[in-house]
Amino acid sequence: MATLGFVETLLNGLPDATTKVVLKQVFTEILKFERFGPLLHQEPTQVGQRVYLESTTPSTADKEFSIVHGLGRPPYLAVKVLPLDSSGYEDVPLINSRSADAQRLYLRSTSSRAAFFLMVE
Repeated sequence: MATLGFVETLLNGLPDATTKVVLKQVFTEILKFERFGPLLHQEPTQVGQRVYLESTTPSTADKEFSIVHGLGRPPYLAVKVLPLDSSGYEDVPLINSRSADAQRLYLRSTSSRAAFFLMVE
């Protein structure tokens, strides 16, 4: 999502002052309430082309595991997310063990049996 400063720069190119003011108000409201949304496994976020993934590390530490992401393309970014409306999830150490593909992420962790969430883009 664009920043308000970037949007204002684009709006400055409009010749009509009234249109500029209205559009600035609209974008200010939209950007003020930008949300990622509730954490649900393989559900898209409310903004952007991101999906949440819920998983648990294997029972044996430092063993590769994979997670189906459902994006239909290789993702390029994973961000750990800690849910604050439930308990038991951890901020686990994760290692990207090999490049993600169009179906899965491939990870390792020094933690075992630890539940976690990722936001993947």
